[in-house]
Amino acid sequence: MFLKILKKDLKRKKVMNMVLLVLMILASTLVASSTNLMYSTTTAIGSFISHSKVADYNISIANTEENNRSLAAWAKKEKSVDSYSSQLQIGLLSKDIIVPKGRKSVSGNTGLVLAMVPDQVNLVFGEKDEVFSMEVGEVGLPISLMNTTGLKLGDELKIQVGKSSKTFTITKVFKDAYMGSDLLGLKRLLISSKDFTDLQSALPEESLTRLWSFMGTNDEEGRAIAKAFSKQDISLNFGVEKELVKKSYMTDQIISAMLFVISLFLIFIAFLTLRFTIVSTLQDEYKEIGVMKAIGFRNAAIKQLYLTKYLGLALAGGAIGLGVSIPLSNLMSQKISQYIILPGGSTGLMVSICSTIAVIAVTLLFCTLCMRKINQASAIDAIRQGQTGERFKASRKIHLHKSKFMHPALFLALSDVLNRMKSYTALILTFILSTAIIIIPVNLMNTIVTPKFIGYFGTVQADFYTKSEVGDKKVSEIQAELARMTREFLDHNFPVTLSVDYSINSKYISDNGEDNMRITAMKSEPAAAFQYLDGVAPKLANEIAITSIMADKYDKRIGDSIIFEIGGKQDTFLITGLLQTITNEGYLVRLGDDYSPSNAAAYQIAGNINAPDGQKARILADMKQDFSELDLKSATDLLGDVTGGFMGQLKSIILLLTVIVCVITFFITSLFVRLLITKEVQGIAVMKSLGFQNSIIRLWQVLRILMLLVGSIILGVITANILGERLIGIIFRMFGLTRMNFNIVPLQVYLLYPLLILIVVVLAVYTSCGQIKKIQIWNMNEE
Repeated sequence: MFLKILKKDLKRKKVMNMVLLVLMILASTLVASSTNLMYSTTTAIGSFISHSKVADYNISIANTEENNRSLAAWAKKEKSVDSYSSQLQIGLLSKDIIVPKGRKSVSGNTGLVLAMVPDQVNLVFGEKDEVFSMEVGEVGLPISLMNTTGLKLGDELKIQVGKSSKTFTITKVFKDAYMGSDLLGLKRLLISSKDFTDLQSALPEESLTRLWSFMGTNDEEGRAIAKAFSKQDISLNFGVEKELVKKSYMTDQIISAMLFVISLFLIFIAFLTLRFTIVSTLQDEYKEIGVMKAIGFRNAAIKQLYLTKYLGLALAGGAIGLGVSIPLSNLMSQKISQYIILPGGSTGLMVSICSTIAVIAVTLLFCTLCMRKINQASAIDAIRQGQTGERFKASRKIHLHKSKFMHPALFLALSDVLNRMKSYTALILTFILSTAIIIIPVNLMNTIVTPKFIGYFGTVQADFYTKSEVGDKKVSEIQAELARMTREFLDHNFPVTLSVDYSINSKYISDNGEDNMRITAMKSEPAAAFQYLDGVAPKLANEIAITSIMADKYDKRIGDSIIFEIGGKQDTFLITGLLQTITNEGYLVRLGDDYSPSNAAAYQIAGNINAPDGQKARILADMKQDFSELDLKSATDLLGDVTGGFMGQLKSIILLLTVIVCVITFFITSLFVRLLITKEVQGIAVMKSLGFQNSIIRLWQVLRILMLLVGSIILGVITANILGERLIGIIFRMFGLTRMNFNIVPLQVYLLYPLLILIVVVLAVYTSCGQIKKIQIWNMNEE
């Protein structure tokens, strides 16, 4: 008997059941794929770093006999160092690598080194996770360089080292845990030991660098080794802890976490829809429930009848969603598998299965809670035809006869919204969540691509940038280069103002001398505007600005003194301002305008175009053509180099979300309208008997949904702008940003995406109002 009843119910309410099935499929698909991706990404990064034997602390220093002797002696006596190794490397600039025609040159903002295949620490692996090796005449590249340049296997690279050069054939691509992340601006090219020896012989010994890798006595010794090394008077080119290497892969985890949070939103929407349909069904079937109770059915048996249908829908939706999630998970993890060794086995699939089972179980539990109204129904409800006998007074909020210029359809819609707001709660929350789900990633994308975001990397805002030059160089030589470039731009009639950003090796000296830390110091010349959280920019030679992360860690505030060692000399500085940065886990300082460094570890020239905004793109294009050797980049291009494939992934997420939200909004709106019309058959029949045409009744349905939609979109946008900013701020705090402000594009946030949702809703309402034509005058006498 139960099966017959269920069969009739499934046939009678095809649209409702189809909508619920689609929601369950979407929710199960996203939950299963996002949890699989989160598990794979999180475990893969840790296991890949461990499998690659990434050292706890890596530093690069000039390859001099004194440096090597001092560092080896220090490592032997340092208690936190368990073992160490070193490897010679050749520093390269982007101009040293000549690519074939039709390929993009390596970005000048990428640090490059040429090295032999490592065999002790910081190991690399082939495309199929095999042990990596190189033959004479071959060069191996990380997948990130292959993607950004468009190079292919078989292409030839000409590498110039000093006065000699050699041509290599790209034969292999490798996965590099140590330098393979998009966010880490350091990349290495690998050649055979014989080729490296040949190139090394053409260089003076002091022009080489040596990578020292230290393994700690336990897994958390990276910070301890770095702290101990900071007390030494050995200048380094760069230092990277294992923890920083892990954080450089954080963007992949952010994407999977975003998908998981979005899937939770979809589950919440599905639950809202379930509750609405269950409550509506029970209200419509009070009479049948009363009859079943009158002939002896217990509450548990009646609930079992309804739960059987929702169990079937949940199982079908979960099974289909799990099936769809498998290829979707493989598709989403395809990019990650290019540069990370993903864990094998069936654990990821088991995580997806468990997630799907959890969704089904929670769905059934929620359905059970929504069926408490069955306990309130009694046999007398069957006699009353499902009515409770309650009486209601007419609304006095608005009056048609007092609104002479109000269209009847508008009056009916406004009256419904004002008097029955509670019954529309599910639809309102769905619209709010749908709007927020789209707007939050859009705001994040607009924030990342804005030129202002470049300031979070310690770089001043400008219209264009030259390639970054790495290597110890006298400031006087850099200033001469800046003056020369200024003259050349003026000779070509380009109205630009140039400045240079210095990166200077510095060391923070703690008050007790035990918590020292090597921190990059930045300085702009001439002075350039920079973003500060609090305070003002440092002006005098004894003034400095530190990051808010440093202020919290070292208990320093504006007006306090702080000691730094620069160029072997310790000085006391006055803190005038607080800033924030993503680089080096949030540790950076900016020196005063009057401070005069003698050497810079790296520098980059930036320029502003003195022309109207509409002409800057054309002028920059002409500059790129005339000064191709400078590798000029706009702020957007520079951000693309720094963030790697993160923006591309985010764009794909936004597109996927937009499609999913539009589908969900369409189905839920259609379901809601159909259920409302089913409940209002007698009322619509009365309206037709009074002379209302189908078009007026249809307009009434559209207007009341649009009123709810407009209010919901406003709340959804506010929620996305305020709550979304805080949620994203929590994520970016792990990178070093303590205050995250969205860059809101009004055209997109307040017009384009709301208009898209509006079109979808109107289409759903109109397609769902077809049953209005089938309602006749005699339907008002139906029981």
